Amino acid sequence: MVVTQLKSVEKKRIYWANALFSEADQRFNEACAERLRAEGYTVFLPQDTPMTFETAPTNEEIFRIDTDAIRAADVLVACIDQFPIDSGVACEIGVAYASDVPIIALYTDIRSRREGAGRMYKNQYVMGAIESSGEVTFSVDELIQVIPKYL
Repeated sequence: MVVTQLKSVEKKRIYWANALFSEADQRFNEACAERLRAEGYTVFLPQDTPMTFETAPTNEEIFRIDTDAIRAADVLVACIDQFPIDSGVACEIGVAYASDVPIIALYTDIRSRREGAGRMYKNQYVMGAIESSGEVTFSVDELIQVIPKYL
C-alpha cells in the first residue's frame, strides 16, 4: 500500500516533442511546458539540453539523449501543427510508439477541423501511431484534461 501511495505522489514525466529551432517555437514550447509544470508534471524539452545550441552536436548524441528521455517518459506530447509534421517530431512519435509510451498529439492549427479541400493533410501512418496509443487534442486546455487518462 505504501508503494501505491508513493507512486501516486511521484511526478509524472512528459516528453514534449515539437519543432524547436525558431524563436516562436521555442516560446510556444516554454509556455506549454510552464502550464504542464504548474499541473505538477515534469517536462523534458529537447531545447533545454545544452547541446541544442552548440555549434556541432553529433547526430548520435542528439538521438541518444532524446531517445533515452522518450523511453523514460510516462507520456509523449507531440505538437503536430507543422506542415508536414516536423520530421524530428514524427521520429519521436515512432520511438514512443515502439517503446509503448502513450502519445497525445496537440493540433492547434485552425485548419485541423475543416472539411474538404481546406483541411490540412497529416500523414496517415504517423496519425495511425498516435491514434493506436493515444489521441489528438486541439488545445492546451484539452491536452491538460486528457493527460491523466494515459498515466
